[in-house]
Amino acid sequence: MVFLSLGVCFSVGEGLSIAGQVRNPAAAAQVGPSQVRVLLTNLGQGFLVGIGTLDGTRFSLRVPDSFRPPVTPLSVCPGVSVTPATPRTYTAETLLIYHQGRNAAATLIQADDPTDPTRRGQWVFSDRAATLRGRCTGLNTHYDLTLTQGWNAVTTVTHSGRFEITNATTNLPYWVQPVLTREARTTFPALFSGARTAF
Repeated sequence: MVFLSLGVCFSVGEGLSIAGQVRNPAAAAQVGPSQVRVLLTNLGQGFLVGIGTLDGTRFSLRVPDSFRPPVTPLSVCPGVSVTPATPRTYTAETLLIYHQGRNAAATLIQADDPTDPTRRGQWVFSDRAATLRGRCTGLNTHYDLTLTQGWNAVTTVTHSGRFEITNATTNLPYWVQPVLTREARTTFPALFSGARTAF
């Protein structure tokens, strides 16, 4: 947790960089009035992938180029073709904003609407270039996605029960959700232990 408490600048290599503006700053103020961190995480694995600071309504964060995500073979549903070969991938699926003093955290979503989104963004690391096309057999999920080697911005589009997984084509806004927890270090012990971090 030391990396969250020092409040100092740090230098990272050329990796994934995410920057944006929070469109609902009043919701961010519920987490903390200042010194609010923005964390890119994989909550399922308790992994801190990237870190930055919320400065007013703007933030930027970086993932170090030296970080090698723990990739696993991409699980693809029948009906979707992958060429030239199935990649090994890693998803950093959740952005959090966090205030250490208040021990509070809230999710930060990249979406076209704060409460009823039809487009949502996330970041996927792929160990190789690959193209995914087709519809999942028996499901209304369609893939039209090209992965490059490295980090990829991916968008899930929802239309009346139809789900499309595509490359990001527009910069979606960022929205802070209601405070998720005021016991962040207890709720996410692996994330805040400092044991699973890109830094």
